Amino acid sequence: LKTAMLRRPPIYFTLCRESGLPLPAAAMGSGDQFAEPLTQASAPSGGRSSSRITLAAWVLGPTLVGLLYGLFGPIADTSVPTPWDRVSSVLGWSYFCAWSVSFYPQVVQNFRRRSVVGLSLDYQLLNLAGFSCYFAFNAVLYYSPVVQQEYRDAHDGKSSAVRLNDVVFAGHALILTAITLVQIAVFYDYPPVVGGGRLLRLCVLGGFAALILGSAGLGVAVASSSESFMTWLTYFGVLAQVKVLISLVKYCPQVWMNYSRQTTDGWCIENVLLDWTGGLLSVAQLVLDGWATADWSAVTGDPAKFLLGNVSMFFDVIFMVQHYCLYRLNWVHVE
Repeated sequence: LKTAMLRRPPIYFTLCRESGLPLPAAAMGSGDQFAEPLTQASAPSGGRSSSRITLAAWVLGPTLVGLLYGLFGPIADTSVPTPWDRVSSVLGWSYFCAWSVSFYPQVVQNFRRRSVVGLSLDYQLLNLAGFSCYFAFNAVLYYSPVVQQEYRDAHDGKSSAVRLNDVVFAGHALILTAITLVQIAVFYDYPPVVGGGRLLRLCVLGGFAALILGSAGLGVAVASSSESFMTWLTYFGVLAQVKVLISLVKYCPQVWMNYSRQTTDGWCIENVLLDWTGGLLSVAQLVLDGWATADWSAVTGDPAKFLLGNVSMFFDVIFMVQHYCLYRLNWVHVE
């Protein structure tokens, strides 16, 4: 009985409580995953106030930290003229903090719930593949003298727009995505994958394997041919384009899961708001650097960063519409 009751939509228990209908004892145990939301639902004003404060802290806190560091910290990029170098620094570190912290609310929520229901495994697998490519691209453009020289040769002596915060963000995102996948493995409580979900899982796993084998094989070909087959800049540029392609589709499994369940419960909205903030600031920094230096090759030379910010903002708007408009009644019990 308890298992059957727990499979009902969470909103069912909240409506029973608010309408005065009795709840079965099996659904009211101390270990029940709905016990805490139901208790909070009995005092909605305090719960909503606390939720809003937590949401504001998650979203505004990291952005403020990045703003302060950008204002008073050292300026790593000397190619942007004063005073735009300081503005670029503020935008860069603000987007870095917002995007980096955006991974933590989901990790914390998974740990507190001891559940990953509502979080798409396919989305996380695509995230891991994408950030692996993105980290490799940023790292070599920032650290490798060979690739840096190839970039200058290809862009009339102009330097790459990749900054230290780009490298740190990509590496940090890769680590946090791996941690989230470990949580999924530990707390795995998804229903059986059938039908279209099974086909999607097979496609994602097949694409993941093809990316590993293809990138490894292409890297070996470049190294063995001493770059006569392809330069390292082109090779890592291909990986950056793969990241962009993955970003175009990686959010779709999560959008579909929210639609299928008719709720965003389990999918952390703080993550979405921080991701949207980071995308906006990232694109703003890239455009500012191109305008201040009169060098728009900074945008064309780093299409991954430009498209990544715009694509993430587009899907974040979809998630916000799902959370705050379409399925609002289905997660209000959490508050």
